[in-house]
Amino acid sequence: MPGGVANAAVALIPARLGSTRFPRKALASETGKPMVVHVREAAERAASIGRVVVATDAEEIAAVVRDRGGEAVMTSGAHPNGTSRLAEAATLLGLDDETVVVNVQGDEPEIDPALIDLAIAAHAASGAEVATIASPFGPGQSPLDPNIVKVVLDARGRALYFSRSPIPFDRDGACGVCPLKHVGLYVYRAGFLRRYVLMPETPLERAERLEQLRVLEHGCSIAVGVAEAHHIGIDTPAQYAAFVARWRNGTQ
Repeated sequence: MPGGVANAAVALIPARLGSTRFPRKALASETGKPMVVHVREAAERAASIGRVVVATDAEEIAAVVRDRGGEAVMTSGAHPNGTSRLAEAATLLGLDDETVVVNVQGDEPEIDPALIDLAIAAHAASGAEVATIASPFGPGQSPLDPNIVKVVLDARGRALYFSRSPIPFDRDGACGVCPLKHVGLYVYRAGFLRRYVLMPETPLERAERLEQLRVLEHGCSIAVGVAEAHHIGIDTPAQYAAFVARWRNGTQ
């Protein structure tokens, strides 16, 4: 069960069956438990979390979560993204505007619960509308990889920009700035989540295909906690097979 206390944050996990590169990945269960259950259990281990709910449009996913002792809420199948799904879930669950919500990606079974606690602490300390996590790059990871989102911060530890391109560009090769990759974990109050989905899509968001740029383009702020984070999202069967191997070897 979650280790949080009264009035602790609510972790919402968006999960769907449809996936172009890895259909039905939420239910992949070669470890003996479905991937979405791995994510739910990781979120429950965060000290700042008081409740964990899987938000899904698939009865099959909801049934699996509930059979394993978890909580699930059924949402529409028409959502364009996970953030939109969570906004509906927050309303269905009756979360008031001040409730702290953590958006935990449903395809990250190896997420460290300490990162969730760090993001919640960054949100509470900063007064920013949103908080997230950044990490130095790990072995074998390159800032040139467009599949890894990068972030640059201001002096207060808030996001200046996110990009698929390498940022900052070190023109003279001597700036000494450590490049940071973005970890797609978000913390906000339920009221802001409802506001976000009503904000028009923005030009930079469309250009980079990064939802978080909508927050910045509309003049809101994103606090960033920095920590080592080298888990990966599971997007393909090959990535899932590697996760299963790590799980079986006890190195996840």
